[in-house]
Amino acid sequence: MLIDKAGTYLGYAPIHGVDESSGGYPQLVLQCEATHFYDEEVEDYVEVSDQELRAYLVLYGKEKKPLRNCEQVKKVFGWDGASFQALAEKDLTEIRFLFRVEPNTWDGETKLQVSWIDVDTASPTRQITSLDTKDLQSLDKKFGLVMAGKKGETKVKPKGAPSVPKASTKKADAKKVDKKKENVSGLTGGTVDQTAADTPPGSVTSSPSAPAPKVEEKTGKTTRDNAWAYIEEQIPEAALSADDRAVEWTKAIEKIHGGPDDDTLTPEEWFDVQTLIVSETIPF
Repeated sequence: MLIDKAGTYLGYAPIHGVDESSGGYPQLVLQCEATHFYDEEVEDYVEVSDQELRAYLVLYGKEKKPLRNCEQVKKVFGWDGASFQALAEKDLTEIRFLFRVEPNTWDGETKLQVSWIDVDTASPTRQITSLDTKDLQSLDKKFGLVMAGKKGETKVKPKGAPSVPKASTKKADAKKVDKKKENVSGLTGGTVDQTAADTPPGSVTSSPSAPAPKVEEKTGKTTRDNAWAYIEEQIPEAALSADDRAVEWTKAIEKIHGGPDDDTLTPEEWFDVQTLIVSETIPF
């Protein structure tokens, strides 16, 4: 019987194999048979029987770099990582391990999947912690990350070019006018020198044309967790339900990355994912 409940399990893999994922990456396929389920109410494992679920653990991603799954497979099954053939031929049947089952939404359909494996003595619970906003901003600054706009942030509109003075029809004042330097703030972030000097009667004083304001490009870097948190912050539940958010999340990753989340998305791609979802849900 297929496992129909998300949570943490202990069990064995009587059958396994190594093949290629739909994206052409090497993956370990495990037939996970559960013997115990972690009951959070009693805070202990309880025995179960006749429950199984197949795990698809992609080992390598783009640029032939090992993924987190690869490190866990080495840790759990004692694989040295030197040969996929050796992994396929290795006897795993007597090794009990922990595996976590979580819902996953893909192409509009939500199914349970094995999301993580670990040694059987690993903690069955996961406590997610996060820094507060101030500390997160300090962390971004420390590592040079650029976060997207903060909630409640007021966008600064570029100021127009300074107006051109009208021609003087009166006799110029005999007194000299002090030179002035005016700082014009805007998206260009520069200064414009405007110099007023004595002008002969009837002459027209001209002003240098201000450069057209540059359009700020929405580029930056962020992480998977921060991108998800940003989307939750910017888009209320009423505008996008949790289920719909998961669907849009998957679609955005597919569009930006060209495939599913295989742990190889760059910080720039995660930034583009959050920007795409927010812009399509809340048009600017």
